[in-house]
Amino acid sequence: MANQLSPVMRPLCAMALIAPFIFAPATAQAKEINLTSKFRISYLGLNVGVMKSYTKIAGDRYTISGGARSNSVVSIFTNAKAQFSSSGEINDTKLVPSSLSASYKAGKKSGQLTMGYANGKVASVESTPKIKYKPGTVPVKKTHLQNVIDPVSSGLFPVKSGDIGNGRAVCDRILPVFDGRSRMNLVFSYKKSSTARVKGFRGKVHTCSVRYQPVSGIRPAKKSVKFMKANRDMEVTMARVGKTNFYALFAFRVRTEKGVAAGKAYEFKVK
Repeated sequence: MANQLSPVMRPLCAMALIAPFIFAPATAQAKEINLTSKFRISYLGLNVGVMKSYTKIAGDRYTISGGARSNSVVSIFTNAKAQFSSSGEINDTKLVPSSLSASYKAGKKSGQLTMGYANGKVASVESTPKIKYKPGTVPVKKTHLQNVIDPVSSGLFPVKSGDIGNGRAVCDRILPVFDGRSRMNLVFSYKKSSTARVKGFRGKVHTCSVRYQPVSGIRPAKKSVKFMKANRDMEVTMARVGKTNFYALFAFRVRTEKGVAAGKAYEFKVK
């Protein structure tokens, strides 16, 4: 879908789908927890838009929804917006998605994606425009669709109760992700810890480096795939959700072929 957008707006819509593209407790939380996180998004050093995400954790269920839109300056050229929603179950230290819905509109271009899950694997994929694979694409096998999470669910990290505050326990993990077209592994590793303060949050945050490992649904010889596979300038920063075992996206930085896309929360509020 992103290939149909202008170079300036690709990061905005892409991050709306993967940034909350770029992460369940050891035990389910008895009390309902609601997190509101709001981000300012920049590209090539310019403020291009905002993204909002709403996460609800209730018992052994979770829901993540939100959207992104271009700001007034960028909208003069291309009015872009995206919406996303994911839900599923909390199974010990794992998120098990049950559904994903995402859509975008940029000028005259638009698209929608829905995915359904059953027995821990992707059961259905519906996309408009229809997904088409070009010659040379590594086939997506049935085994590639088992025990995967969607890009939206990958914005929520679990840790065991004894590992709260441990940056390595927060970051060091490999997430198998299927985005409707391609299957990939996102490899996270601990980089640093620091303190942050924004509306609704004050405390320690943990920054993780991110590596992209393509598995299938991609063309290995494609320039952009080679670039992202070799990319060492990607990171996410995670913050604890209230007093739970969850960590959620607080900031991100991704170098693209055209420049750096980044985002940082200006509100991270739990109630």
